[in-house]
Amino acid sequence: MLHQAFWQQRSVTFALLTLGFGTIYALNNYLTASLMVVPGAHLIHLPSGLKFLLVLVFGTTAACSIFTISFIAGLWIYFPGQWAVSLELALASALAPWLTRKIAVDHFQIQDDLSNLNWKTLVNMAFLFSVINTSTNQLVLFWNQAISNFLEGVSVMFTGDITGVMMVMVLMKIMMKFTRIRP
Repeated sequence: MLHQAFWQQRSVTFALLTLGFGTIYALNNYLTASLMVVPGAHLIHLPSGLKFLLVLVFGTTAACSIFTISFIAGLWIYFPGQWAVSLELALASALAPWLTRKIAVDHFQIQDDLSNLNWKTLVNMAFLFSVINTSTNQLVLFWNQAISNFLEGVSVMFTGDITGVMMVMVLMKIMMKFTRIRP
């Protein structure tokens, strides 16, 4: 629509989410390189929390942004020239938060606009997301022989995913506390 504000257009939302997620993803990977104990698994991974939050709020548009950044990172940084593994990892990275949101809406009776989301359900969703994200990404890496010890990769990545998600949720809760309008 021509009368829509620019921030309500999907292409603008996609561009902003992609830029924001890509920046945080790059910064996190640069600043926490020493915490990557096995390929594809950090002990603390804030982008996982951000993936969960962005897809929770922005849905499919955010999943497309995550796919884009994950594919670029895979193809240019982690697996240069390996299109298949980069594509598989990008799909796993984008589908994990999207599936979590879909399961929550379909089976946890969460409204699509998240109006009835409570803290307990959010924590359960965070745990579900961490399980799905960790298992799918590590399965792709194991299947493509990028790692040899699946269980080690799962344990490290799950730790990183759950800490990243919890840290983002705590930061979100703190920000909400300070941004509330006071009477």
